[in-house]
Amino acid sequence: MPTAAKLFGLILYFGIGWLAAGFVVDTFPEGMVLTWFPLTIALIGAWQGWMVAGGNAGKGIGMAFANGIRASVQLAFFGLLLFSLYTMFQRAARLRYDGAGEAVIATLELFLEYFLQSLTVPIWGILLVGGAIAGLIVETVSRIWR
Repeated sequence: MPTAAKLFGLILYFGIGWLAAGFVVDTFPEGMVLTWFPLTIALIGAWQGWMVAGGNAGKGIGMAFANGIRASVQLAFFGLLLFSLYTMFQRAARLRYDGAGEAVIATLELFLEYFLQSLTVPIWGILLVGGAIAGLIVETVSRIWR
């Protein structure tokens, strides 16, 4: 059921995802097509804001803080997983792998590579601090509009 807290969670985490993706785009190699990257990460953020932060609002300040960080970490996890799979499928279409097992291992290696790459930019600061603040805002909105 739609609530004000879910709407605010959707909007805030969409913005956090968009901002974090903007910092990540600068770290990718030249020539890599990233047309849909910021929007995709922002939509994952909106989904996490609606389901996690907004869905668990109204349980207290401590839980709001924890849910805010949880939504941000899940945003990063699903974003990394999605783009690892996307890169693997692009490589598989060019017959780069000999079998399905090699493709799965490559996906895990890409996930780890993209995770380590994300540590070189202020993305985790944006995700964790922004997520915690957004979680507290969602909790406040939940208390105001019951």
